[in-house]
Amino acid sequence: MEPNLSMEIGEIDKNKKYQVVKFDGEFDKPGHSAVKDELEDFIKNFEGTNIVFDFKKLKFINSEGIGYLMEIHTHLVKDDKQLVVVSLNAHVKDIFETIGMSEIILIYKNI
Repeated sequence: MEPNLSMEIGEIDKNKKYQVVKFDGEFDKPGHSAVKDELEDFIKNFEGTNIVFDFKKLKFINSEGIGYLMEIHTHLVKDDKQLVVVSLNAHVKDIFETIGMSEIILIYKNI
């Protein structure tokens, strides 16, 4: 299966409070594989407070993608940092609400 996920890492804000990562496509096994190395390097070297995942163009996420988000969340919390998710489409929002992700990760309508 061909990966259908791309990622764009924005600049950190001047106060190092947050940095936005925009996703486009499907966060499934092939998609995760396509961005995993770059995303892990980014998270490992992140010097800010909040990483904001902009899911405005994310069409789909499966259990593997959700599991990976939980790994990222756990890693960031250990370093007194936070994962924030914004701009969920109706499908992804329903999944997050059904499994209780909104109880664990901060979710906002937009940036």
